[in-house]
Amino acid sequence: MKRIVCTAIMLTIIASGAVFSAGQAEAAEDKVFETTFAHVVRPTIAKGMAADRFAELVEERSDGRIIINVYPDSQLGNDREITEQMQLGDIEFNAPFTGVLPAFVPQTQLFDLPFAFDDADMIYEAMHGPVGEVLNPYLEQQGLRVLGYWDGGFKHMTNSIRPIASPEDMEGMRFRVSQSPLLISQFEALGARGIDIAFAELYTALQQGTVDGQENTLANIYTRRFYEAQDYMSLTSHGYLGYIFLVSDSFYQSLPDDLKQIVDETAAEVSTWQWKEARKENERFLDQLRETDLEITELSGEERQAFAERTRSVYDIFLDQVSGAEELIEALDSVR
Repeated sequence: MKRIVCTAIMLTIIASGAVFSAGQAEAAEDKVFETTFAHVVRPTIAKGMAADRFAELVEERSDGRIIINVYPDSQLGNDREITEQMQLGDIEFNAPFTGVLPAFVPQTQLFDLPFAFDDADMIYEAMHGPVGEVLNPYLEQQGLRVLGYWDGGFKHMTNSIRPIASPEDMEGMRFRVSQSPLLISQFEALGARGIDIAFAELYTALQQGTVDGQENTLANIYTRRFYEAQDYMSLTSHGYLGYIFLVSDSFYQSLPDDLKQIVDETAAEVSTWQWKEARKENERFLDQLRETDLEITELSGEERQAFAERTRSVYDIFLDQVSGAEELIEALDSVR
């Protein structure tokens, strides 16, 4: 797999007809930072478009002093590999999905709690407010500075065995989940088996029957064409898949104050734009999925409550095993 390493590379600076030394260049206002933004989704969905928009605006507003090369669609690895490269200083920007981050920051398992969020408005308020204030320092301790939170949408279930309208319908099924331990526990509580399979390998796993089903956002189900390898979809909204927009903290600290301000302000603007686009996108993808051969089941409030009750034990695991879990739950409850 191709791997690009671009950590705050200083280009040769020429001023007044003379080549500056490294020490002189540090003080030069026209120092150029060439960086990498790697992510795993298609450039045509809201997250991918936001990455491109951020790169273009930062380069424009910095007068070319920050150049961001965007590598979408897992070109530089999966989210875990990209995040590891960020910690090493080899990649500067990423917006990993929340399910991969517990391997680095256990507190991000908050996103894997079943039925934790009522709607998108609650999520936005929580993450750009009290929950983000508690969670962000944990990420920073791992060298990952939070620039914002991006929306992926609620997760729904697809499978190739039978329609799912109750926890009993999931008995014995094999579901692909991400690397979060809480997700595996959640599916076990529903009588299913959770299997960790890389996102890039998921379509093949569904096609070959390695797993019976998977959970994902409408955007991923449609753009990755999972509906071609599945027969049923249940609109469960049982979980949430978001993206945390990150910058390598070591790179961020190397920037002069004026460039930090450009990065911060542009990130905030693009994050707001991304949420609006993601909402419109989810509505569009649901309409498109209704036109496929999938048999779609919509759960009633009582049916969703049955799933919530069966998975309540997952909260106990979170509180018992994760440092700071109680404070995070309290912050989440404060926006209900």
